[in-house]
Amino acid sequence: MSDNTDVIKGAYDAFGSGDIPAVLGILDERVEWDVTTVVPQGGSWRGRDAVGEFFQNLGEKWSELKVEPEQYVADDDTVIVIGRAAGRLRGHNDAAAGYTFVHGFKLTGGQVTRFREWADPDQELAGHMSHGEH
Repeated sequence: MSDNTDVIKGAYDAFGSGDIPAVLGILDERVEWDVTTVVPQGGSWRGRDAVGEFFQNLGEKWSELKVEPEQYVADDDTVIVIGRAAGRLRGHNDAAAGYTFVHGFKLTGGQVTRFREWADPDQELAGHMSHGEH
């Protein structure tokens, strides 16, 4: 397994334990962070501080969110993670919802310089997203 994969696995572990400062610590100061808008937390952020706002926004959209990586694929400076996320949506009576995801990370010198998330929402999440309140 590559060092880059270890860095990314550590970030998922930190996120799972609620250690957002550790996640932010592996990001390049000028990181590019893009999340599909088919999930409530979708959008684009530039820079480590802005990504901190992304994580704050994540907590405002989900009362709980568990992210479970299922597969890691590494190629040089790129790590792709395939997995599933599920939780409860704030503003929707804490309705259960989830999605499968592909996360793409580009790293330079052990720091994430680019993150992209693609998602396939479950029927429940897609239904809540189509009602406008995300």
